[in-house]
Amino acid sequence: MQLGGPLSVTVLGSGDLSAQTKKLSVGGVSNVYEISHESLDHLLAGPVIDALEIVSKKVNPDLFLLSSTKRGKELAGRLAARLKMGCIPDAIKLTPQGDGFSADRLVWGGNAIATVSSKGGAVVTIPQRAYERASSAGNPSGLKVTDFQPKTSKVSFVGKKEKPKGQVNIKDAEIIVSAGRGFKKKEDLVMLENLASVINAVVGASRPLTSDLGWVSEDRQVGLSGTTVKPKLYIAVGISGQIQHLTGMRDSKVIVAINTDKNAPIFQECDYGIVGDLYPVIPELTKDFKALLSH
Repeated sequence: MQLGGPLSVTVLGSGDLSAQTKKLSVGGVSNVYEISHESLDHLLAGPVIDALEIVSKKVNPDLFLLSSTKRGKELAGRLAARLKMGCIPDAIKLTPQGDGFSADRLVWGGNAIATVSSKGGAVVTIPQRAYERASSAGNPSGLKVTDFQPKTSKVSFVGKKEKPKGQVNIKDAEIIVSAGRGFKKKEDLVMLENLASVINAVVGASRPLTSDLGWVSEDRQVGLSGTTVKPKLYIAVGISGQIQHLTGMRDSKVIVAINTDKNAPIFQECDYGIVGDLYPVIPELTKDFKALLSH
């Protein structure tokens, strides 16, 4: 993505932010604004928007870029309203157009592409892996913002639950095995975990098993309302393939589907399909992989 003009980045948090600043020393970044304040410890939306507003007054930007995560999308709408700018979510192609910007974005669960434009400046969220990662080194100026004072908020941080140590983030996994409604009870997921351990995969799930049943943590949800993944291998087990799920995994390099319904939509997207009951198929598949990988 080439937009031209100087690029400034904002680093938020508390304490010494130099380590985070160094990570942003890539080509094209001219300034890195550091805002350190105890209210930014947990990156609650209110203080973050207050901090970004301070930077906006200093830089007067035409464009704000945020990640298309749940937090990024929440911040984008709030920030656009605060700064009276346009808001474009999930831009997969972004180009300057007149005084504003034009962007392509997936709609209808990824089945169509809509082109939208803003009149003037815009707050834009970028889907993960939509563009190549910047690799060239840069030497941006580090600017500390010392006049930040957050507005009074009625929202306070209560607590957090840490992920188990060593757990791989699903969006970074090269192999993912995902569970769907085909599993009859939570205890049966151990079969998928056994398969995952043999092929060094990360376990994912469709929305019914995360948000609805709570069998799998929500950070493992693959789909439109979860995480978009692009692994080298994606194995969908007992997943019918509703559009909300397909949107989150259809760009995987190789897709394998296991389902009892030969007419399930997932078979229209997969490279290899097994029509069968996952209960005998998964143990047999695990056994075959173990034998293959032992040689």
